[in-house]
Amino acid sequence: MDEIYHPPASELEAKKKSVSPLYKISGIGVATVVGSILAGGVLMYLNYKRLGLYDKATKCIVISIVATIAIFGVVYLIPEDINIPNIAFTIPQVIAMVQIAKSQQEALINEHISSGGTMSSNWKAFGISVLIILAIIALVTGAVFVTTTA
Repeated sequence: MDEIYHPPASELEAKKKSVSPLYKISGIGVATVVGSILAGGVLMYLNYKRLGLYDKATKCIVISIVATIAIFGVVYLIPEDINIPNIAFTIPQVIAMVQIAKSQQEALINEHISSGGTMSSNWKAFGISVLIILAIIALVTGAVFVTTTA
């Protein structure tokens, strides 16, 4: 009776849980609809950063900023007499951003989930995108004010 009970050996390994939740592809799409390609890029940046992929995070945010500036530049250059609905600019941005997010992050997100990681709410993605679009509006308004008064 001197024997101490030991549980049987198991081949199962404890999976590491990532502390930081990631944003879903659908959240990146929502953010792009509401807050432009920059908002979707910010969520992808946060995903990369939370996964420790800092080089990819930096590249992602730079490309998102450049793409946002390019889109605003194209919209600015379109003559006022040409009536193009806003949706004609939004849909391609959303499709492109969702496809980029799928190709670049879907496998990482699935691995995160399978290792027990959590996901952020799409409502949080929506909130971040609202803040980003408000910042963009403030910057554009300031730029227009400065260029028209000078």
